[in-house]
Amino acid sequence: MTGQASCGGSHAGCGGSESRFSESFHNNNGNDNGGDSSNSNPNNNNNCLTTTNPPPICTASSFGSGCGLAVFSWGRGEDGQLGLGDTSDQAEPRFLDALRGVSVKQLACGSGHTCVLTQDGEIYTWGRGDDGRLGHGDNGWKYVPRLVNALLGQVVTLVTCGSYHTAAVTNNGALFTWGGGMYGKLGHGNESGCTIPRKVEKLSGVQGGVKYVACGSRHTVAVTTEGALYSWGDQDNGVAGHEKTEGHQYIPKLVEKLRDKVVIGLSACGFHTGCITQEKLVYIWGEGKFGRLGLGNERNCHSPRIVEHLRGANPKQISCGGFHSAVITEDGKLYTFGGGEHGQLGVGDKFNRLVPTLVQALEDSFVEQIACGWSHTVVLTEDGISSFGNAEHGKLGHGTVRKLSTPHLIETLKGHKIVSIASYNEHTAALVEPVHDSCAVWGAFGSNTVAVTTSYVQQMRELVNNEDSFADVVFVVGGDGDGDCQECVHAHKAILAGRCEHFAAMFRSGMRESVEREIEIPNVSKTVFLLLMEYIYTDSVAIDVEHAVDLYILADLYGLERLRSICVTVVKRNLSTANAPRILQQAADEDCVILKDISMDFVIANFEKISKTDGIRVVSHELLLEILSNRP
Repeated sequence: MTGQASCGGSHAGCGGSESRFSESFHNNNGNDNGGDSSNSNPNNNNNCLTTTNPPPICTASSFGSGCGLAVFSWGRGEDGQLGLGDTSDQAEPRFLDALRGVSVKQLACGSGHTCVLTQDGEIYTWGRGDDGRLGHGDNGWKYVPRLVNALLGQVVTLVTCGSYHTAAVTNNGALFTWGGGMYGKLGHGNESGCTIPRKVEKLSGVQGGVKYVACGSRHTVAVTTEGALYSWGDQDNGVAGHEKTEGHQYIPKLVEKLRDKVVIGLSACGFHTGCITQEKLVYIWGEGKFGRLGLGNERNCHSPRIVEHLRGANPKQISCGGFHSAVITEDGKLYTFGGGEHGQLGVGDKFNRLVPTLVQALEDSFVEQIACGWSHTVVLTEDGISSFGNAEHGKLGHGTVRKLSTPHLIETLKGHKIVSIASYNEHTAALVEPVHDSCAVWGAFGSNTVAVTTSYVQQMRELVNNEDSFADVVFVVGGDGDGDCQECVHAHKAILAGRCEHFAAMFRSGMRESVEREIEIPNVSKTVFLLLMEYIYTDSVAIDVEHAVDLYILADLYGLERLRSICVTVVKRNLSTANAPRILQQAADEDCVILKDISMDFVIANFEKISKTDGIRVVSHELLLEILSNRP
């Protein structure tokens, strides 16, 4: 061992420094493929829905600062829409590990893609990418979540998906749409598609801006802060509500039948649309086949019409499915109507219902949320998530493909605190509240695992740098900004080797590091190294942006890809005009391409403000010239 530190005690002496550890950092080429494929092949012809009533959105205040909700997904995975890195189906809920550390607060499912919204107003998308529906500027499939960079700088408050397009509302009431433009459903005045989010200019002037939006297969509907409802896209069977059954509406148009109403809930699908007004009336319109409109017949309705059987029921949410519809009331009752071929109405048989019918199996439960898929239904009650209907691809989450005509609780998520649910044609997702500030989630790795308790996570954290816990290796690391001062970090070989292949290879190599008790890690601060240890020991870590660059480099050195991703997320979420110049310069000095690019984009976008601060002084002359050369 080199250097002069002796770590038999709790304090180390000072020794000379050696080469900067970033010299070993050579794998970062700026790529973030995340399982991209621009040539994936499946063609999905389903025409389903998305719902907004408004969508459940949760903050992190109830479970610690900086920690978002955990995402579970299940069902069809052919397009990568489950976000698990592959295309396999999942018959039970699976924890989406790729979003660990991302502060998720809302999610939405599309036909072959999925979106989440973070507490910072950013959007991640993944799944099928043709038509540009993911918003990344291409048509490639993404098998793990990817940040929609085109919306950075916007604070998004809501995101929703259709079969082939996606929409988002920002905090200033602007509406952005992207994806397939067929039938004019993007609202840009034509049928051209968009591979990145584009503002719907027609709604820019509406009073108060847009509040809610719902995407069907071939049309879109939006509600303003004043409660006015606009629709556009395909008009077949009257689905847009403009009393027309032919042609396309290329720009948002006020639905005249509801001009004097205040809309507070909204849902849309491939064949029909529904809403709830401030008067607590349910209006519905579009194709009436199977009784999906709940009007007592199967006739089409070309403009909004009151569902009389729900008058006085005090509805609070409506969800439109492919063949059926569902409404829940303020007192927690669930009513379903329409096609029942697969048992998706939950009433114990497979017959259609032309009018709303109470789901008696849930009478003793309080139904909090409802999500209708193409031919299945998912409900959230105080007991957890129940599902029924078509189980193809495992989308009911019960581990089988057996159809169910009554609600059954999903055992895998039993005991979890479920915050919200979302579903679409063939897959389903849920947001689950972590049990600890570390973002630990019960049973995150399957139904057969024992719950990871708060005490377990805390005990693992307490093992970090604990000399009295049978530690058998000591790392001698550089000081915290004091030049060549060295300090010690105590660790456990078994934990390090089990969690990190780099350490496993080190300890079995037969080289000096595999036999000596002390291992020198020059020029790495103790603070950053302890963050690395905490991540390895607990699978979670809270990172300050000031340490993100150094920790990213260390994570790359030790082959910890997910920790790298967390560091990237921390930088993206915490850049400001005050810290961006310093982070940019640090990333440039360390040749950390991806963090340099992120910081560079931020500095360029905010250069007018940053150039007037003292922070710009830390930027080198060479880097300043690069900034200026890249400014528009």
